[in-house]
Amino acid sequence: MRAAVFTGPGAPLSIEDIDIPEIADDELLVRVSHCGICGTDIHASKEGPFMAPPNTVFGHEFSGEIVEVGDAVTEGAFAIGDRVTSLPFIKEQTIGLGEVTGAYAEYVKVDPASVVRIPPELNDLDGALVEPLTVGLHSVKMAQGVDEKRVLIVGAGPIGLACAIWCRFFGARNIVISEMSPARIDLANTLGFKDIVDPSGDVLNRFADITAGAPDIQFDCVGAPGILQQCIERAPRRGLIMGIGLCDHPDNIMPLIAFSKELRIQWAVAYDKEDWDFTIQMMIEGRIDGSAMITNVVSLDELPEAFDALKSPTDQCKVIIDLRR
Repeated sequence: MRAAVFTGPGAPLSIEDIDIPEIADDELLVRVSHCGICGTDIHASKEGPFMAPPNTVFGHEFSGEIVEVGDAVTEGAFAIGDRVTSLPFIKEQTIGLGEVTGAYAEYVKVDPASVVRIPPELNDLDGALVEPLTVGLHSVKMAQGVDEKRVLIVGAGPIGLACAIWCRFFGARNIVISEMSPARIDLANTLGFKDIVDPSGDVLNRFADITAGAPDIQFDCVGAPGILQQCIERAPRRGLIMGIGLCDHPDNIMPLIAFSKELRIQWAVAYDKEDWDFTIQMMIEGRIDGSAMITNVVSLDELPEAFDALKSPTDQCKVIIDLRR
């Protein structure tokens, strides 16, 4: 099968022919339809403690069709031709971030316990959006209540926008987004978020001008060094800071400030299967729609260039690979 292979930091992904994954008796084989490029993949391609090993095939935001069912899979549970997506976990490993071949490839093996059917109301492109939308849902759930809260979202990338969408869904009083990219600001506006502040300015004062208060909850969806300290300084007494963006470098904070304010800092990662079921149901009902986040759909051959471009994004947000092109 054809796949995009990570060969090392600084090198473009290599389009190669590799073996189709062999499934165990308790696994399924899926022919990939669409797969999103995740910021985690970008991080894993860079030099540092989070770098993936050479010959990794990335890709964990995917949709596709079952083409092989293991002999030990419960009869009738799944059938060839079922359209599915899946949590990217199989035998305590993460699909696309190590030994298990990811979905930047024509086929991917999955664990039936992690598989979620794509209902007929959703197309395969929608199916590839379930994972990033679910990351946002889980992050907002971990905040333990955004209803009537003043919320600041740091970063209008796919996960920041997903968090904003769910904060609105769950009744936040105000949602302000800190973003400087004109393209991502336009995208946030398209999704209905009009309160945008420039992170290079006085974010707290601008936030107060808009909401008449300080941010009860801040979602750091960037994860760059220095942002956590900025959130600590902006937070009101007993405020909450949610760490969503992946920061894989050492960072400095002043604990005394957080201590004196009795702040809570909560990290959130991934999701539970029930989050996937809920996200899909809300998509079916039309209550959640993240399709505007998709700015580019590329072929596998176009992937290496698109992947490199996302290391310094300009007008891109969610980029999806169409494996059938």
